[in-house]
Amino acid sequence: MAILYGSETGNAEEIAIELEDMARRLHYQTKMDEMDSFKLSDLLKVSLVIFVTSTTGQGDMPTNTLNFWKNLRREKLNNSNCLGSVKFAIFGLGDSGYRKFNWAARKLQVRLLQLGASEFFRAAEADERHDNGIESIYLPWKAEFRAALLDKYPLPQGVEPIPDDQLLPPKYSVRVIPTMEPLPKDNSAIKSALYSHFDNPPPLSQRRFEYAERQSADFPSWEAREDNSWESRTGKSVDSLDKNNVLKDHPSKYAIEKGDQKVPALPPPTPLQIPEQVIARVIKNARVTPVDHWQDVRHISFDLHGDKRLLQRVLAMMGQSVLSIYPKNYPEDVQDLISLMDWTNVADNPLDITIKPTRLLPRNDGKPSTLRDILTHNLDITAIPKRSFIRQLAFWTPNPDEVERLREFLTPGNEQEFYDYTSRPRRTILELLHDFPGVKIPVDRVLDLFPIIRPRDFSVCNGGHTITEAEYNLDGVKKEVFPLRVEILAALVEYKTIIRKPRQGLCSRYLKHLQPGTYLVVGINPSRGRNVLLPRPRGFERPLIAVATGTGIAPIRALLQERADYEEDGGGSLASDTLLFYGGRNRTKDYHFGEEWGWYGNMRVFPCFSRDPDPPSPLPIKEEKDDKWQVPPKTEEEELVEFGIVSDPDYDKGKKYVQNEIRRRGKEVAELMRKEAIVVVCGSAGKMPVSVRKAFVDVLRREGVVETEGEGERWLERRVVYWEDTW
Repeated sequence: MAILYGSETGNAEEIAIELEDMARRLHYQTKMDEMDSFKLSDLLKVSLVIFVTSTTGQGDMPTNTLNFWKNLRREKLNNSNCLGSVKFAIFGLGDSGYRKFNWAARKLQVRLLQLGASEFFRAAEADERHDNGIESIYLPWKAEFRAALLDKYPLPQGVEPIPDDQLLPPKYSVRVIPTMEPLPKDNSAIKSALYSHFDNPPPLSQRRFEYAERQSADFPSWEAREDNSWESRTGKSVDSLDKNNVLKDHPSKYAIEKGDQKVPALPPPTPLQIPEQVIARVIKNARVTPVDHWQDVRHISFDLHGDKRLLQRVLAMMGQSVLSIYPKNYPEDVQDLISLMDWTNVADNPLDITIKPTRLLPRNDGKPSTLRDILTHNLDITAIPKRSFIRQLAFWTPNPDEVERLREFLTPGNEQEFYDYTSRPRRTILELLHDFPGVKIPVDRVLDLFPIIRPRDFSVCNGGHTITEAEYNLDGVKKEVFPLRVEILAALVEYKTIIRKPRQGLCSRYLKHLQPGTYLVVGINPSRGRNVLLPRPRGFERPLIAVATGTGIAPIRALLQERADYEEDGGGSLASDTLLFYGGRNRTKDYHFGEEWGWYGNMRVFPCFSRDPDPPSPLPIKEEKDDKWQVPPKTEEEELVEFGIVSDPDYDKGKKYVQNEIRRRGKEVAELMRKEAIVVVCGSAGKMPVSVRKAFVDVLRREGVVETEGEGERWLERRVVYWEDTW
């Protein structure tokens, strides 16, 4: 059985982990991985495929499914019945607050059936907005699915399912290499450790090289040269066992003094092997909101270095791209876990990892990872614990009270208690382990238990000439100068939970302390909207209506700079055909890049600040004849509600929200809509994008562009380019 998942936040991956555990207990040979790690031909090699996928964006497939989905949609596969032997089941995760609820699972189901695959078991769609979360759909579906497996694929006579209270063998192979043990021959990065032992002398050429190096005037250790001199005079060895273990680095690197055991404040800058990696150097990390503001927003600039051909590809996707940051755990948290699990004696030994998760990133310097390395760079020890994590912990404590308590969380009917302990207070894995001090996880199980750190994606907020300074050769031909300069706008996640405990997001904490001059390895990819928003020249010549709230202004700023750069290069005048609706709390505190909007000529900007004081409202007029109060005339917004033109149930005429400002500027909006504008909506997910879309439909109806709400929706689908990027 193959269990393939598509996940942005890890929820779909968690479901896949639980389904694999169930399948292994039914004696299936399993393969669980991201969809992108599977080829279409691999589907034909398994008896059954289970797909678990969330939906992102505007009904889109998750990022780690895009290659698989692209291959599945190849035109040459049409009418081929190429997956006729494949049996599958699908479980979708979604949020009913979005228009295209669970579209990724639905699209995948339709395409598999088109290619001849047959559905083994009914599909299910979980809703995160349900009172009991996704478990309300998932747990009954899982029980029925298990029963269907046993019914259609019964176990051989005498073979029983492995009970839930019996430990399964580890999925991944992790072994601590003792310090003096000969290391694997195929690991060239650690072969030199063999030379430290008297029974494994280095070859003669190596010994001659080391001798010449120690005689060099540049060699920092004078003690080593004195040893060689003494040996030549006396004919005796200083220490035949450790002769080849003499230091080649400066001795201060290995000095052990009081205070050396203090954990450094920041994570080490050890680079990792990231696909399509780019080396980034931090140039600026500035807070752009006041210190007394509720949110710490950072404007961070990076210079990208690396292979010029790779940077050329990076440059081609700029303007609508995302920067992937791989955060790290702080040393104090790593050491806390090491001490708690009694791993101190093995934490810095090299690990022999022969079977590992796909997303486990090795060191970039070729050295083997240690337990401390993977806890720092790879494993998310501050994530909220999932059900599969707690289920495994019960095997690693001798305390019967702890076992009982851990298993209570997983008992059907205790979903609310599990939520109240984990998600509601945002309790971390590290905190949970402190609550259960009897738990001692073996090193060979760390990859089975702990989730892998996921990269965090940030929209690049600059474009055009700001990415690379251009210079011209003698023929007047423009050429780019590297390195590339990219910027992001990051709102740090910092808050207090219901138990009054301060919380920081893993990446937020990492970004907050990035100092200028720091090097890190990042990934960079085109955003989902690039092919829609930036096709030249037509995509740049169409009018633009942009709606942003908070840090949602980041990708819009990049798009505006790309369009301005196109205009400067002779592409045509664009500024008069741009409307920007910006929503924030306070003009003086979170009007991000507000000082720049005057640079774009006649671009019209309509800022809305919901927490700024309202202007004085008109007072009621007193009628002298009958001493009654006369109600002021109805406003335009009130008339919209009265005549049923406003379809937004959350519409509030008195609030300064972007959706209300869109209605107030209906004539300008409708004018650009008739010209088949590009509409971009960026910012927080939830009510905002829904309310903004309804506002556009209301404007189209009021201005006579369409007559009904349904026609308005079709206009947005077919006559304009309508793109949402919300999170």
